[in-house]
Amino acid sequence: MTGGTATVGVLLVAPLALLGVEVFGYLTSPFGQSSFWSLPLADKLERISRHGRAWWLIHLTWFPTLAVMAAGLAGLAFLLDEPVGWAAFGGFALAATAWLLGVAHQAASMSVAAEQWAETGETPPWAAAWWRAGYSLEGVWIVLGNLAFVGYGVALLGTDLLPNWLGWAAIGVGLAMPIVVLLTRDGFPQMVLPVPLALGIALLVS
Repeated sequence: MTGGTATVGVLLVAPLALLGVEVFGYLTSPFGQSSFWSLPLADKLERISRHGRAWWLIHLTWFPTLAVMAAGLAGLAFLLDEPVGWAAFGGFALAATAWLLGVAHQAASMSVAAEQWAETGETPPWAAAWWRAGYSLEGVWIVLGNLAFVGYGVALLGTDLLPNWLGWAAIGVGLAMPIVVLLTRDGFPQMVLPVPLALGIALLVS
């Protein structure tokens, strides 16, 4: 293991700790119960209006998490030194941009909707469509992010950086996650974590 591979490995594993903070904050917040997400929108807005700071905090932790992930995946593309690896990083960058827009969109738009609900007692007519838009961007993040890892898997097969089976595993997981989301119409944003986490651990122990 060289200094470069160790650094990339740390950057790929670090999001697990950052997301651990996010998950802890989420589970201990007023939004951590699964029942919240099945509530009617008016009830969601009522809770957001009462816990606005917690609402923002569970969203903002994604910004440093994605910055670290992007740095690690850029470093991995550099180590692979394959055109498909850089193309995969470009795909991840698009996915991350969509998710950051989704996070900012959901945090801000629902905060505004909650304020209007608190003032009028009625759900703003635009709120439902904007809520669905946030979920759509989450789906884009999960699907495009995992498809990007298919590219990393292909790039790994053309190098001796890591064992070939890890390349095949990245391809398999990268294809399976989008299929799950498309079939179930549901998912959670952490579904993009398994492949980079596994590759980061492999780089640290290689």
